[in-house]
Amino acid sequence: MRFLKWLAIIIICFFVLPVFLYLFSYKGADPQIIANIIISIIILLVAFTIVKQYINKSRLPGGFRGAVLQGIWVLEKHLRFDRVLKKYEALPVEEKKNYFEFKGSNFRSGDFDKKLKQLPAEYSPFSVDGNKIVLESEFLKRAHWEWIIKNGRLELTGEIAVPSKSIQNNKNLFIFYKINW
Repeated sequence: MRFLKWLAIIIICFFVLPVFLYLFSYKGADPQIIANIIISIIILLVAFTIVKQYINKSRLPGGFRGAVLQGIWVLEKHLRFDRVLKKYEALPVEEKKNYFEFKGSNFRSGDFDKKLKQLPAEYSPFSVDGNKIVLESEFLKRAHWEWIIKNGRLELTGEIAVPSKSIQNNKNLFIFYKINW
């Protein structure tokens, strides 16, 4: 943010301020000059906004690639890997019930109520390293997570790090869609 502040100060000192001083000191201002100045200021504001978004996205976990995770994702499918059949099998999922939310460098997992409002859930930090995602939630950090976006769907593959004898199928695939309602 410090860079943006200095960029704004430089733009104001070397461009905007002299232009306004010129306009106010010139008695017979040409309308074309005023229009050019207004267009130049609009272009500078757009450039400033783009630079600000660029910096904000680069600070998110995973940088620009991880920025696509931001938002609320609703569980669409849950698949469990069957080691005997060597394929994924679908498990039942309640429609519009479970969600993952990525907000800044925080993550939460919870449920929706009947009116599709998010029920309270605690935020936990998360980080992204390539196709790996580290979820710091106590329940979810027992697994190694990989993520990919395919056809607008977030696919999270979780494999329990230390499988136990009681858990035979320790690999799951969760498919989410981003909400737009």
